Amino acid sequence: MAKVRILMAILCAGTICFAQNINKNSKSVKISVDGLPAQYTALRVDTLSRCILSLPDAASLIAIPEGRTEYLKNISGTNKSEHTKIWNAKVQLVYQWKYRLNYLLIPQGGMETSAPVFRETEGTTPVSEAITGDPQESDFFAFANPRRYYFNSQEAAMNSAVKHAKQRISELKGLLCTK
Repeated sequence: MAKVRILMAILCAGTICFAQNINKNSKSVKISVDGLPAQYTALRVDTLSRCILSLPDAASLIAIPEGRTEYLKNISGTNKSEHTKIWNAKVQLVYQWKYRLNYLLIPQGGMETSAPVFRETEGTTPVSEAITGDPQESDFFAFANPRRYYFNSQEAAMNSAVKHAKQRISELKGLLCTK
């Protein structure tokens, strides 16, 4: 039971490490975890390495459109107000992080009472990102103050979502694992 609690604490700490902004240089997290064996009070996790195993192929990205009807006023700068079909789309990016963690279980009462426990673990964790289109790229708008932009065609919404997903993939390419 104690091994399961320690493993769960490590996995939770690992998740916290990955939740950090990937552009930060922070390599270490210290957290207090409920459920650690009584002789330990804290857990410190150092990220030894992390990289992305593989990214989706940019050419095979498919956007999923979503349409809804809204009542819009002052459509495209005119006095026209009516119910109009507007669109948005999203692309789901799924990839996996590969990580290697070094963790330290700190004993209760500090390191003077007994030796800390050092361990190293590695594994993978899936990541899923929803990338949506940006209506600001459209020339269709409504309302006067503030002006709000919408996609008035399914294709425009899908093209915008795919464009942004390709940009995200190109940002993540620098984090790919070296073979």
